[in-house]
Amino acid sequence: MLYLLYVVVFFVSIYLILKGSDWITDSSVEVAKRLGTSNLAVGLILISVLLSLPEIVISFSAVMHGHPALGFGTVLGSVIVNIGLVIGLSALIRPLHVPRIMVTRDMIYMTVVSIVVVALALEDMTLGPVDGIVLLLLFIPYVINVYEQERNLHSSDRHAKTEKLIETLKMHGEIKTHPHVQSGLKYMLWGSAAIIVGSELFLQVLMKAASELDLPELLVGVTLGALGPSIPNLAAALGAARKGAEELVISETLGSNIFTLLVTLGILSLTTTQPIDSVTAWITAPALILVTFTLLFPMVRGYIHRKDGLILVMIYISSIIAEFMFRIKN
Repeated sequence: MLYLLYVVVFFVSIYLILKGSDWITDSSVEVAKRLGTSNLAVGLILISVLLSLPEIVISFSAVMHGHPALGFGTVLGSVIVNIGLVIGLSALIRPLHVPRIMVTRDMIYMTVVSIVVVALALEDMTLGPVDGIVLLLLFIPYVINVYEQERNLHSSDRHAKTEKLIETLKMHGEIKTHPHVQSGLKYMLWGSAAIIVGSELFLQVLMKAASELDLPELLVGVTLGALGPSIPNLAAALGAARKGAEELVISETLGSNIFTLLVTLGILSLTTTQPIDSVTAWITAPALILVTFTLLFPMVRGYIHRKDGLILVMIYISSIIAEFMFRIKN
């Protein structure tokens, strides 16, 4: 009976995270319209923050509850989920065309950031305050680069990108399917509350699963912890792919990953030192690098074909199987 209760709580937490994400993105549509006409770069960064919000709340809540391994696992795992599962499944639905600016501005930078994160982690087998400062500082040139590129856009290009910015928010929210939904502070507050409550319930289920099943917390974070908060991104991306809005799938995923690796992981590293075990060094870190480079090559080519999507999904599934095999074995 108790296990049934935790299953119910699990689905309730996922529902609250989904609903909270919907309300927050809906409430941000009007803000995005204004930022898009005055400062498109801020709007792009705003989307990265919003789409990373469930991971942020779960990760920091895990650290505050004294379970940093869950938090770090959720962060690293969410990046692999976003590329392997979100982009992979989206490409299986419809091949994705890649605008050149996403390669030169976002994908190459995310590849470099992934290498830096792995290098910092494996250098002394820890992620600590100094590493956190390095990661946070690396976010500054990315923001400057986004700002400079968007500032030099022609007014017509700026308008087009603003529309795509708004479309991304609508794709994640309910305005697209329920036009009566209004944006505003009320929905922002309700959405924030729903995500906080949902993330807290989700974290409690994760901690209980780790305890009852005697599973390593890092394993639970990399697998269930990463997958749960990524469900809103996955649902929106699959919807965008079906409607042919493939640019939204790629842009929101890359921006979210850069923010997660540099800001979320950076702040986590500042607050606590996380030791890197052998499985992370030999399984999780290589999976992060492999899935990133597997995405990089077709993006440079300008097109992510279905076979590329299948490879990305297979890498994700293989990494999860390897995580279970080696972490439970150890």
